[in-house]
Amino acid sequence: MGINQTRAIFLFILAINLLSYSNANNPVSSENSRIKILAIFPHPGKSHFFVFKPFIEELARRGNELTVISYFPRTEKDEHLPTYKDISLANKESDVFLNVVNLNEFKRTSYIYEYFSNIFMLSYMRSIACENLRNPGVKKLIENGEKFDLVLVENFNTHCFMSLVYKLNVPFIDISTHQPMPWAIYNFRLSNDASFIPMSLTSILKPMNLFYRTINALSLYVSSGIYWTIFQWNDQAIVKEIFGPDVPNVMTINKNVSVFFINTHYTIHGGASYPPNVIEVGGIHIESKRKPLPRNIAKFLDEAHEGVLYFNLGSMIKMSTIPKDKLNILIKVFRSIPRKVIWKWEQDDIPELPGNVMIQKWLPQYDILNHPNVKCYFGHGGLLGLTEGVQSGVPMILMPIFGDQYSNAAAAQYRGVAIILEYNDFTEEKLRSAMDQIFNDTRYGENAKRLSKAFKDRMTSPLETAIWWTEYVARGNGLPYVKSEAITMPWYERHLIDVHAIFVLFSLLALYVQYRIVKYAFAYVLRSEDAGSKKRANLSKKRD
Repeated sequence: MGINQTRAIFLFILAINLLSYSNANNPVSSENSRIKILAIFPHPGKSHFFVFKPFIEELARRGNELTVISYFPRTEKDEHLPTYKDISLANKESDVFLNVVNLNEFKRTSYIYEYFSNIFMLSYMRSIACENLRNPGVKKLIENGEKFDLVLVENFNTHCFMSLVYKLNVPFIDISTHQPMPWAIYNFRLSNDASFIPMSLTSILKPMNLFYRTINALSLYVSSGIYWTIFQWNDQAIVKEIFGPDVPNVMTINKNVSVFFINTHYTIHGGASYPPNVIEVGGIHIESKRKPLPRNIAKFLDEAHEGVLYFNLGSMIKMSTIPKDKLNILIKVFRSIPRKVIWKWEQDDIPELPGNVMIQKWLPQYDILNHPNVKCYFGHGGLLGLTEGVQSGVPMILMPIFGDQYSNAAAAQYRGVAIILEYNDFTEEKLRSAMDQIFNDTRYGENAKRLSKAFKDRMTSPLETAIWWTEYVARGNGLPYVKSEAITMPWYERHLIDVHAIFVLFSLLALYVQYRIVKYAFAYVLRSEDAGSKKRANLSKKRD
């Protein structure tokens, strides 16, 4: 055998061994380790789906098979992902909650009215989400009996899709695009931190005094009570109609969750007491690489040497429905400032638009916020925009409208990076004052940079954290090791009511024993004194 032939055989053997080693150490590339995942996003809000869109796309990039039930199927413009399959819930464009919130409908009302308006809106959206169990694509998926290794499902205002999880009989991960909802806190037996963290449906600011802590705790209990009755009864009714009476209570099914991803971070909302399977992944939607800005926007920002105010109230709010008086205030104030304004506006034009203002129907928000000339973000407190503002280190003016926007804005204000403007108390003077503070008070900018540094400083990125935990559960880990035992405990055991009852009984017994001892002592003393008195009286009679 010649030297060249020997060398060729040696190199061939070396290549085979290297390839085998590579496959052994790359679980994504191994066919056996490919995870088959069903992802369920039944809510029609774009902002909800887009929080975890980069996460499910990255799972597909790594070779996992994704079947995604949502209102937002991929288009030709999106990156081609061969292992990503859509089941679309959108029959027409109007099915999607995009630019649907009419600002004319938000009038000054009481706290109680606003609170129950949020509950009513959640109930309405719950009915839309549950009807998706009748979607032809979903029904076909069920009928085909397709098998999956793992289910990702949004935890928001309904649990009716727990019926599908039950039918599949596989591990599942809950996903929340915001702080845990009050009923999730109760169902997963999470720590009740109502003493220092405002609930997601309230407009309570931090720090809370006794009155607001009472209101906050009451909001938690009332919300949970409404959900466990009206919401849950309706969920169970539609599940029974579609799958029959054999499906257990959907809230009970949900207690078997392996991991719960929540789109928060302690640097913003404060430290909460979570068990090991509740994972904070705030900022998971933020891409590590920024994209070049469109040429016209880049030119507008580059020339704004005095600074830029970025104004965007999110994807659901239709900015062009703002009342005329409030629009006039915005235009008047924007025209008078020596800075530029870039504004998300759904129509082609605004009457009397100032020369220092650019309007666009769509804006690449995160890329704009990272431009060095952007000095203020004027938003609504939605968690996507707020976390992008925090990540970018830009101070904010926040004008919450509904939902969790109030608690998000309150958290940012408490951290010293934002000023809250009340939409129903929106005046020229207050807008000028807020802008003056953000642009001229250096404390806001300094606080924003410090918060940004802490928010970004993590062992791994939110995306990598979520992927690791997903693969961890898919590898057969989960429930026995990470789930809190509190989930299966009766409420009186979890809150040590029975233990405290024993303490009370022992305390009462101790008091009773003390009472008997003291009573006996007093009686003994009194008998002794009485006996002494009689003895003295007898002695006195004998002397007489």
